[in-house]
Amino acid sequence: MTEGTYPYVMGGVSSWCNLLVESLAEFDWQVLPIVAPDGRPRTFALPAHAEEVARIEVWSEELPKRGRGRSAARRSGVDLPSILVRHLLGWEGNTDAVVSAWVWCRRHPAGVRRAFRSARGWAAFLAGLREVLAERVPEAGTPPTLDMVEAATLYQTLYWVARTAAVPTPQTDVLHVTAAGWAAIPSLVHKALHGTPMVLTEHGVYVREAYLAAARNGDSPGSRFAATRLARGLARAAYAGADVIAPVTDANAYWELGLGIDPGKILVLYNGLQPPAEPTPPPRTQTVVSVGRLDPLKDAHTMLRVAAETVGYMPSAQFLHYGPVPRGEEVYGRSCVALHQRLGLRDRFRFMGPTGDPNGVVRASDVVLMTSISEGLPMAILEAMGQARPVVSTGVGGVPEVVRGCGLVCPPGDDHGLSMAVLMLLRNPDLAWRLGRRGHSRLGRLFNESACLEGYRELLQTLAGNATERAVPALGLTA
Repeated sequence: MTEGTYPYVMGGVSSWCNLLVESLAEFDWQVLPIVAPDGRPRTFALPAHAEEVARIEVWSEELPKRGRGRSAARRSGVDLPSILVRHLLGWEGNTDAVVSAWVWCRRHPAGVRRAFRSARGWAAFLAGLREVLAERVPEAGTPPTLDMVEAATLYQTLYWVARTAAVPTPQTDVLHVTAAGWAAIPSLVHKALHGTPMVLTEHGVYVREAYLAAARNGDSPGSRFAATRLARGLARAAYAGADVIAPVTDANAYWELGLGIDPGKILVLYNGLQPPAEPTPPPRTQTVVSVGRLDPLKDAHTMLRVAAETVGYMPSAQFLHYGPVPRGEEVYGRSCVALHQRLGLRDRFRFMGPTGDPNGVVRASDVVLMTSISEGLPMAILEAMGQARPVVSTGVGGVPEVVRGCGLVCPPGDDHGLSMAVLMLLRNPDLAWRLGRRGHSRLGRLFNESACLEGYRELLQTLAGNATERAVPALGLTA
């Protein structure tokens, strides 16, 4: 189960998915992506042992399929909007109640639309929302007031949460979810119906990234409250339902422990790459490369300010950024272009667009820069280490533990500190090369592809074996 990534969007999570699907060929992979209805083709070709079994288009105009039990669905579905708002947005919401409501959606897909289109459903939602807004929990703060537009937007979002739960899933032995959010919804329903074991891999901590996005997007307090509470509710449900939670870094595991997860569920499995046999020396052209999508979590504004300060001291330096503007972030992409113009960077900083050869563009650099405000274990860092290029990065997620001894780390948003680190390495290419070689060695020892794959192979085989032992009869659902 993927969410806005594989196999339709290029990025670190997609590259990791592609690695698992292509390399673990002893498994038959069924891919169920949640995507926007933009009609874009697949970025990744699926191998022969994998198939896309469905595609959930959130916010599409297609009507849901009709279900059975129309009269029973009409009677019991009235409370659906109320259950979802109270238990997904409530601070101590009942995750079992949420999953039970989603199971109802799966059994009565046509009833979802009827429930949300009814006056009684809207009234039940408003009553539940008032309960949530009346909560007074010291660690949660005082909820803001939502106006009618914000309430209606939340109502529509919960409708799509219910629509996502209603999508049928095929018979399978193991459920592998790639984010503790929307991607977990179909899996949680499937597990509730069939007892299928579920593993959740977290690349970035879903709740933390939702908080960061809300703090930076300039929305109203009501909209931020709805977005962050919903993300928290979805994550709580995913954590409760997962048999194994496999963060890609120890830093994520500490966050998950802080969110109350049973330590016995957590199994850290590092991302890994296969480094080349012998790295090539850097070109010594004073080139700084960054790789990643242009969105607020990657903090391209800080990257541009780092470039401006660096070029002020070293006019011959050049910055090349490779990565797309994701759907929905067009405004942010335009803000990056506007800041580039205000800073007068001209051709000293160039937006190169997406790349199909991340190793090649990294190999053409002297330094790799990353300015993210949230990460797990970013593939861009591992790709830099694989090419023996030193890294200058913000100290987020698992980055500090990965680049220890082979790069320089600064706090998020510290454009001055980051630019001084970049300057030091550009002015000392021998030091940069030594750090790069140390990173190459460290990648081979600790963050190698074979260890990553073997960890997932063992985990999935164990869970698949458990699923066979405790299989339960199917309940008549069809893919």
